[in-house]
Amino acid sequence: MNLFSIFRSERLDTDWKYVANGIIWRLLFTERGRVVGECRNQDKKTVSFFCLDEESGNPLWRDLNLEEPWWVGIEAVLNDTVLLHTYASPDMPEHRGIRVYDTQTGVLRWRNDDVTFWFGFGDRVFAYRDLFEKRVGYEIGLQTGELKAIYDESLQELHALRREAIESQSASGVTPPEIMSDDAPDPSILALVNRTAKGKKLAGKVEYIKQNDVLAFNYHILARTSAVQSQSFENHLFIYRLPQGTCAFSGIIGRDLKAYVPDSFFIRRSRLFFVKDQHTLTALRLWK
Repeated sequence: MNLFSIFRSERLDTDWKYVANGIIWRLLFTERGRVVGECRNQDKKTVSFFCLDEESGNPLWRDLNLEEPWWVGIEAVLNDTVLLHTYASPDMPEHRGIRVYDTQTGVLRWRNDDVTFWFGFGDRVFAYRDLFEKRVGYEIGLQTGELKAIYDESLQELHALRREAIESQSASGVTPPEIMSDDAPDPSILALVNRTAKGKKLAGKVEYIKQNDVLAFNYHILARTSAVQSQSFENHLFIYRLPQGTCAFSGIIGRDLKAYVPDSFFIRRSRLFFVKDQHTLTALRLWK
């Protein structure tokens, strides 16, 4: 084996890509290995939703639209369902209504336009309504939408259950990047970043993830074509193998950006994910 073939073996190839019909606004993962995404088209003021198989990147369904074209979003994913919300009114940020879809088929299971999602726990959804003098809680079956209980005297029991639900759902398996500071715990990491960025004027903070034998980090620089009146930025991503310090991936994942993009990559299980140019979800397999 020659040196060239050794070098090539260190490079990371794209595992899969998914091109959305607009800007990928939000991504959530289910326990069953599905990726649920929210996609927004700013020009047309429309939003749609998609669901992918995490292992292959193949769409289970895509281009799901509601009768409300814009004022709708993902509320949560629970078990094998995705919950969507609308808004009380377009000029108010308050969520209103619950629509529950099967992540395998994209079929609507049930909807309730009168309540607001609060939290989920097990096979139940907990919602509320704010009345004139008090808040009323509702316990609803996740699979069917059947009303199980109403809490109109006290919400103390639900507050305690919500804390338990948050603790049980905190481990999503997603590792987001951290902001790199000059007092990084490992000086060799800082040295590798400084070596890579040498001679470049960085804009904003460097974000990084160190996991097992992988160091991934990104930085923004001013685009070469930027005019003073309309500055734009490029988002550069790098992945190194440690401790050798071998570059396994480098690329521009965002061009013509009007502002810095935080949390533009993350690691889940054996893959690193990023959204290239705001509309292409890309997965790189880090480990077999």
